[in-house]
Amino acid sequence: MDRLTALIVVDATCDDDRIRHYISSVPARGVHLSILVVGTAPSLPMWAYGSAPYGPIIFPENWHEAYQAGGKDVADRADAIEKLLQTAGIAGDVTSAYCEAPMLNDQVAARAALCDFVLLDPAVSDASLTFQQAIEGILFKTPVPVALNAAGIDELVHAKRPMLAWDGSLPALRALHRALPILRQADQVTILVVDPNPDGPEGQNPGSDVATWLTRHGCTVTVQQSPSAGQDIGTCILSRASEIGADLIVMGAYVHSRARQRILGGTTQIMVNQKDHAVLLAH
Repeated sequence: MDRLTALIVVDATCDDDRIRHYISSVPARGVHLSILVVGTAPSLPMWAYGSAPYGPIIFPENWHEAYQAGGKDVADRADAIEKLLQTAGIAGDVTSAYCEAPMLNDQVAARAALCDFVLLDPAVSDASLTFQQAIEGILFKTPVPVALNAAGIDELVHAKRPMLAWDGSLPALRALHRALPILRQADQVTILVVDPNPDGPEGQNPGSDVATWLTRHGCTVTVQQSPSAGQDIGTCILSRASEIGADLIVMGAYVHSRARQRILGGTTQIMVNQKDHAVLLAH
């Protein structure tokens, strides 16, 4: 677990106590803390009377003031967080990203790309537009996993009873590899296979090959094969996590398209929307 870079994404509403909590959750050694303060700027509301280029372009009088105020809030919060890091003597850095929502995913992705994992603060998760842009930027524009509902960095990287939701997909395989440092130090790793298919490419015992590979890495592994019994797959994963006391769920995200997930729902949307279990997602 040495030499990891953890990025925490917060917004301007993240107060000092919350930042101190994140600082206190940094392990004594081996983790560099980066914090990104994000803000969504108001869209440019311009319109024209007549037909361009003949009609004059009109801007609302208060738009520029609102834009500047939002940018100042983000910049001021970043400065305050940097002072908190300096006071605590933590090796870290603070940056900010303030732009219109459609550009925020690129800004977050650029900052996340050279980190080992990203943790989204609950306040960002509650801001639906900012959250959607942030999580899609991380998952679809970087190779980095993103953690939701994690209490802090130490609790994430030192999870004792993680559960891998395994379906044999490429996103699940990527999540497995990216979570390997966490799985190697865990006391017990559970591999959950919902509705196992004995006729699939993994043969009669889906999950067993993954368990064998993790065992070679020194993990203590249990495989659970569970029928969904008519439940949504996401609901089944959450139920099993509660039953075994898993402190982290590791899984692939968006096995189906984003459009399908948004319209019809799906396992990723269930895991993203729930607040009771820490989850590490990779695509």
